[in-house]
Amino acid sequence: MAQPDGTPTPDTDQSPDFKASFHVLIVGAGLVGLGTAILLRKAGYKVTVLERDTELRESSHVSNLTPFHNHNQIGAGVQLPANHNKVLQEMGLLETITAQSIIPPSIRLHSYSTGALLTTLPLHPSIPTTYGTPHLVIHRADLRQTLYTHALSLNTTIHLGTKIDPHNSTTSLPTATVTLPSGEALTGDLLIGADGESSTCRASLLNRPSPPRPIGRLSNRIVIPASACPDRSLIDPPDIHTWLGPGCQALCYLMHGALNIVMNRPMHPDEEFFPGPRPVDIEELRQVFEGWDPRIRALLELAEVGGMMKWVSVETEVIGEWVHERGKFVLVGDAAHATLPYLGQGAAIGLESACVLSRLLAHATSPEEVPPLLRLYNDLRRDRVQHVIRASRKMGDIWHMANGPLQEERDRVLREEEPTAGWPNMLADPFFQRKNETELQGKRRKNPSL
Repeated sequence: MAQPDGTPTPDTDQSPDFKASFHVLIVGAGLVGLGTAILLRKAGYKVTVLERDTELRESSHVSNLTPFHNHNQIGAGVQLPANHNKVLQEMGLLETITAQSIIPPSIRLHSYSTGALLTTLPLHPSIPTTYGTPHLVIHRADLRQTLYTHALSLNTTIHLGTKIDPHNSTTSLPTATVTLPSGEALTGDLLIGADGESSTCRASLLNRPSPPRPIGRLSNRIVIPASACPDRSLIDPPDIHTWLGPGCQALCYLMHGALNIVMNRPMHPDEEFFPGPRPVDIEELRQVFEGWDPRIRALLELAEVGGMMKWVSVETEVIGEWVHERGKFVLVGDAAHATLPYLGQGAAIGLESACVLSRLLAHATSPEEVPPLLRLYNDLRRDRVQHVIRASRKMGDIWHMANGPLQEERDRVLREEEPTAGWPNMLADPFFQRKNETELQGKRRKNPSL
C-alpha cells in the first residue's frame, strides 16, 4: 500500500521491493540530514535519524524576540537560492517554506564607507523566471522545524539526544552499527553521515581526526525585531544588503518580523580559536567598523543592547572520497564538502547532494546495487562541490579587498559595467552561472535519473 503522495506506508507495505526493510541510519538532524531523510522516505526506504541535540532548541517567532537579551539564543537567517528550492519542490515543501520566507527583490552591494550603491543583482521575478524557483530568505529554525515535522509525518524515526561515540566498542560506522545512549546497539544496512563541519563521521571515514580549521575570521551575528530597525530603507523593500569593506563585510536582510544582521571581521593575531558562540565586545567591533556607513553604526548600537554573539569562521579539509570501501557508509552535506558562505551555497549544495544520492538509491532494485550507486554519487558530485568551494573562497577574497587600486577598480566595474566573464560578483557573472547550469545539464544527460 502507498499513501496518496506516493510515500510507502511504513511497516504495512507488502511490496516485494527491498527498500521497505532496508534500514538507513542518518547521523545528524540538521537541514541536510532531515532533507536526506525526507527524500529517502519518499524513495521507499526505512529511515532512522540520530541527533545529538536533546531538542530543537531554536525558535524564531517574533514573540521570542523580546527582550533583546534572548536574541542570541535563536540562531540566524539563511538564504535559499533557486537550486536549493528545486529540491524543496521535489520534497513537496516549496509552497510551505515560501509562505514562511521573505522573497527579496534584489541583492544590493554597497560601499562600506559611504553606503553608496555599487550594484544591484535582481532576484525577483528574474530568478523564478530563469530557474523556475525563487530565491528566499528564512530563519534557519523555521526551515529546520518544517523539515523535522515533515520527516515525522513520513514516519521517519528520529532519536534526539543521541550522540555517536565512534570509540565505543560496539559502534562501527563503516558497518552501519551505532550504540544508543541506552546501550542498545542499532544496526542498519547503510549509514549516512550528515553531522556537519565538526563531523564525527568524517573522522571515522578517514580513520583520523579531521577537525574544522579556523580561517582567521569572526562572524558576528544578531537577530532583532524588524520594528527596531533604525532605517526603514533596509527592510522596505526587503532587499538583501551587503557592504564590502577592507577585510570586513556586513550583511542584513528582513525575515518575517525580524532583521538578520551579520558582521564579519578578521581575527587578531593573538585571538585563539574557541568552539561555539561567545558574546561580542561591541566597543571592539565599533573600532573595527569605524568610518563605515552610518546605517552600520546604527545597527551596532542595537547590537550592544541585544547581545550580539560571535563565531569563529571555519573550513574543512577538501576530501575527494565520501564513501567507505565497504559500501555501507557515506557522507553528505558539510560533513563531506563544507563551503565558505560568500556565495550563499552551503545549504544548497548539501541538499543537492542529498537529492542526487536519494535519486540514485531510488533506482536500486536490490541491496547489492547500493554500493556502486554510492560510488556513482561520489563521482557525480565531486567536481561540482569542489568548484563551488573554490568559487566561494575566491568571492570572499574579492569582497574583502584592502583599500587601494584593486578595490577602486572592483568598485568601478560594479558601478559602471554590465556583468560579463570575471565580474566581481560571481552571482551575476554570466560565465560562472552558465558553467554551473551546463555542468548540471551534462550530468543529467549522462544519468537521466538525475
